[in-house]
Amino acid sequence: MSTTSEPQQSQLSVTLPIATQNSPIAYGFGSFGLESLYIVFAGFYMFYYIDELGLAVAMAAIINTIYAIWDAVNDPILGFLSDNTRTRWGRRRPWLLTGLPFYVGILVLVYAVPKPFLQGNALFWYALVIFFLFEGARTIMSINYTALFPELFQDFRERTRASSYYQGLGTFGELIGFVIPPFIYAKFGFVPMAISFAGIAGIALFMGITRNKEDPKALKAPPLDLKDAFGEVLKDRPFLWFTIAVTFIMFTTGVYSLATPFWVKYTLAASPQVISLIFAIVFIGAILSVSIWGRLVRVLGIKRSWLWSVGVMAASAMILGLASNLVVGAIGAAAAGISLGGIKVCREIIMANFIDRNLKRTGHRREGVYYSLLHVSGKLSKILESLGLVLLGLLFGYVSGENPGPQPENAFRFLISVFPLVFTIIAWLIASRLSFENKQAEAHP
Repeated sequence: MSTTSEPQQSQLSVTLPIATQNSPIAYGFGSFGLESLYIVFAGFYMFYYIDELGLAVAMAAIINTIYAIWDAVNDPILGFLSDNTRTRWGRRRPWLLTGLPFYVGILVLVYAVPKPFLQGNALFWYALVIFFLFEGARTIMSINYTALFPELFQDFRERTRASSYYQGLGTFGELIGFVIPPFIYAKFGFVPMAISFAGIAGIALFMGITRNKEDPKALKAPPLDLKDAFGEVLKDRPFLWFTIAVTFIMFTTGVYSLATPFWVKYTLAASPQVISLIFAIVFIGAILSVSIWGRLVRVLGIKRSWLWSVGVMAASAMILGLASNLVVGAIGAAAAGISLGGIKVCREIIMANFIDRNLKRTGHRREGVYYSLLHVSGKLSKILESLGLVLLGLLFGYVSGENPGPQPENAFRFLISVFPLVFTIIAWLIASRLSFENKQAEAHP
C-alpha cells in the first residue's frame, strides 16, 4: 500500500477571491435538499416494503444487490459525461436542473405503490424498477453537485469553511429526513411524507444550484476520452485504497440507517417515536460536532482527524450492540453522530486534495470521475448490506414483519453491531497506511 504527499492547491480563478464569487451557505442549502430527500428514501424504503407491505427479506436482499450493481455501473458513466459536458451554463448545472424534477418526483412513486402491485411478485418487480429509476436520478444529482466543491472553493481555509457548511447543513438534512418522517407517516401515511419532503428538498436544491457559478476556465480544457479520463484516476493508488476504506465506512452508516427502525422495534421494544429520537441524537451530535472537527483538522491534520472519527465509529458499534435500554442506545447513537460529523468534514477535504494533485500532474480536472468512483464505493457497500440481511434469515430465522422468527431482538442487535465493528476496524487500518495531507495548500493564508 503506497503513500503519497498531496499536491499544491490549484487556483483556477484569480480575478476575484473565491469567497466573493460563491456562497458556502447556499451550497450547504443544496446539500440539505440533496441529503434530506435521499434519507427519506434510504432510511425507510426497506422498512416500508418489508415490514409494512410484506416483501420477503430474501427478495429485498436480491433487489438491494441488483440495485447496488446498477448504481456502481452508472456512477462512473455519469461522472465521465459530466466532466466532458461543455455548455454556456457550465458543466454541472444543465445536469442538475434537468435531474431535479425526476429526483423529487420519483421519490413520491417509491411510496405511492399502485394497488395492482401490492401483492406477490408484482411488488418485487415494482420495487426493482422504481428503485432503479430513483437511483438514476440520485446519481445525476449527487455526482454533479459534489463535483462542484473543489471548483467552487479552491483555497484550503475556504474549503474547510465550505465543508463545514456543506456537511453541517447536509447532516441537518439527514436529521430532518430521519426524524420527521415517522411522525408524518404515523398520522398521514407514507405518500404525504414523500410529497412534503419532495417539495422542501426541491426548493433547497434549486437554491444551491442557481446561486453558485462554475469557474469558466474549466470549460476551456478539451474533453477527455474514456481511457484518459479513467486511466489517470485508476493509477492513483492511495485514492483507490481510500475508496475501499470509505466502502466499509459507508457500509457501517448504511447498516445503521437500515437497522435502526428494526432495532428499536425488536431489540429495544420501543415505540416508533423512539426511532425519531435515536436518529435525532445521531444527527444533532453530527451537526454540533462539525465545527469542532473543522478546527481539529487545522490542529491535528487531516489524517489524524480522519482516524479519530473512524475510531469513534467503531466505539459506537460496540455500545449499540450492548444496548438493551434507551439510555445506552442513546449513548451509542451520540457516539455515531460525533463520528459521522468528523467523517463528513474530513472526506470532502481529502477528496479535494486528491483532485488537486491529479490536476497538477495532468492539467485536467476530473472531479466527476473522482467523485463517481468514490460513490461506487458507497453503492458496493449495499451488497454487504444485502449479505447482512441474508444472514439474518440464516442465523436467526427472520423472514419479514409477518414472520420475524424466534429471535428478532438478537437478529437486529447482531446486524447493528457486529458488522459495523469489524468493517470500521478494517477501514481504520487501511487509512493508517495512507497520507492525506496537503502541506503546501494548508500553508495558504
